[in-house]
Amino acid sequence: MSKNNRWLAIVNLLSGSGKCGRDWEHIARMLYAKGIDFDTVFTGRRQHAIELAQRGIIEDGYRNIIAIGGDGTIHEVANGILTQTEVPSTDVRMGVVAVGTGNDWIRTYGIPRSYEGAVEVIAGGKELIQDVAKATYINRQGMEESRYCVNVSGAGMDAAVNLKVCQMKDKGKNGMASYMMQLASSVFGYRSCPMSVKVDGKEVASGMIMSVSVGIGQYNGSGMQQLPLSKVDDGLLDCTVIDTMSAPKIATVVGRLYDGKIYNVKKVHHYTGRQIEISASDVREVEVDGEALGTTPVKYTIEEKRLRVLVP
Repeated sequence: MSKNNRWLAIVNLLSGSGKCGRDWEHIARMLYAKGIDFDTVFTGRRQHAIELAQRGIIEDGYRNIIAIGGDGTIHEVANGILTQTEVPSTDVRMGVVAVGTGNDWIRTYGIPRSYEGAVEVIAGGKELIQDVAKATYINRQGMEESRYCVNVSGAGMDAAVNLKVCQMKDKGKNGMASYMMQLASSVFGYRSCPMSVKVDGKEVASGMIMSVSVGIGQYNGSGMQQLPLSKVDDGLLDCTVIDTMSAPKIATVVGRLYDGKIYNVKKVHHYTGRQIEISASDVREVEVDGEALGTTPVKYTIEEKRLRVLVP
């Protein structure tokens, strides 16, 4: 039976170091108070939100979905919407109540971090259809695999930091302190290798590259502006290439990651295109929307106007 007029709330109670679980009843009351009729399902493992979104759309007829959790939950719900093939992805609306540690996807849109503000955005019903990037990489089993990026992805040092953070999350160690500890460790311990970056088939960068970021949104790493010029619906991928720097140099320019002026740094380069490929002489980690999924080589292809989201 179709439930097109109701919402499906996909809730990750573990998000935000368990904050979502502690606050869920409060969030639910706010949704009800705004006249948002919804049914609830809870995630129980990695990639479960992908399956729950697919099932909700295909089997139960939902066309309105709320992702309640962190950036990982948003990533998985979006991938559920994008990978099912029963209905066009743009027939489904996605709202978000962010209860994570980084909350980077909402920063690009200016969606409030407060529950009240986020619920107001959902109730307001203003829509935007954003682009997405299909990322194809090598998974942990050595096989080619694809996942959709709805915010920022990357390869190199940032992805190596992200892998360590994900491993710490699995051990119950979460939060900004964990991220900053791993970032500091990687700044002094990471070793760059020769990498190549192609944009629309043309090599634009090669040599000792520390990090490459590609995406649709502007923020990752809990507020870093790796892609400050990115626009969510311009039909282009943005790409930031950071050449190898010494640890002291990184320390002097890290502030540029937070004030949107990263391209003022001499060894940072900006490109745009519809397809971006990254390869490396040694295996480099790849993350997609903060999910540690695999390794290089990785190819990103823009898919325009694929995800309908609710925005302020």
